[in-house]
Order: sequence, then C-alpha cells, then structure tokens
Amino acid sequence: MSQTAISTTDLTRCFGDLTAVDHLNLEVPAASIFGFLGPNGSGKSTTIRMLCGLLTPTAGSAVVMGMDVREDPEAVKRRIGYMTQQFSLYEDLSVLENLQFMADIYRLNRRQCKERIDAVLYRFQLHDKTSQLAGTLSGGQRQRLALSAVTLHEPDLLFLDEPTSGLDPVGCREIKDLILNLKARGKTVILSSHL
Repeated sequence: MSQTAISTTDLTRCFGDLTAVDHLNLEVPAASIFGFLGPNGSGKSTTIRMLCGLLTPTAGSAVVMGMDVREDPEAVKRRIGYMTQQFSLYEDLSVLENLQFMADIYRLNRRQCKERIDAVLYRFQLHDKTSQLAGTLSGGQRQRLALSAVTLHEPDLLFLDEPTSGLDPVGCREIKDLILNLKARGKTVILSSHL
C-alpha cells in the first residue's frame, strides 16, 4: 500500500456561482485518522463525495489510493468504504439481510460472504441482532450496522461523514472506539464533523 492514501492539488467544486470547495491541497498518510472539521455548509461532504468518485471536481486533481478520481472513479469506489451522513441501509430488512445485500453488491463469493459477515457482526457487536429489522435499531446500533456494511469488503480507506451525528455520549464513544480499532488494523479513516 502507498504511504499516501489521498493527495489533492487545487481541488475545487463549484455549483453555479457557489464555490463549495476552493483549491483544496492536502495529503493524508496511509493508516491514519484524518478529520474535516467545520460548520454545516463548509464543503466537508462535497469534498468527501469528490474523493469517493461520486462528484466530479470542477478543477484540480485528487489521487485516492494511487488512482485519479477523475480518470477512474469506478476503481476508486471499489477500494473504499463510504458511510453517508444519513442512514442509507434498508430499514425493512434485517441486520443480516442488509449485510447479505451488501455482500452481493461487493461481489463476495459464498465463503467470503459468510466469513466476513460473521466477522463484522462480532467486531461491531451486532451478532445478537441478526434477525432484528434495521429500522428498529437504536441510533448507535444503526451506526454500527452502517460501519459493518462499509467494511464488509475490507477496504483500506474509509470515509465516514458525520459518523456520530445524533448519537448520545455513550454511542459517540462506541463509534470513536470502533474508528480507533479500524486504524489499529491499518485502515485509513477520513471523517467529517461539525463538532
């Protein structure tokens, strides 16, 4: 793995006359935790969406895990995990069904699917919730399920957009501990927060 997970040069994104991200230059070392801190509307989510290959930069460049996001956004998407600000899994599916669905999206074979689902269920303390509908989980449990889903394909780089938003202090601490555990396992974690 490269020593640099992310490198940007004058990364810019405009929406009409509004400049949401203005000539951002940064370098994020691999196996680190890097945070975007700022108020709502300061361009954190826009930056993350560009780095994930979901939004094309207006100007500048970004290299993520050695790949140019403008030239090969699909390759970038396969190498990362992205947890959005809003819960984006299916509320009417169980915890296990959501993870099986994500395993299908990541094209995990049957053996990988079982092994990895079992691993994330225990890592994120959801092994006793497999049959519970996602819509009935607490806020902290939903965040742990979302983290389980985005780590299922074992990406080296994770983008977590406001991962503790709406959680109580205990839930925030649990998520922070999980993030520290991911870093200890050699993952690079990019997170955003307005706190």
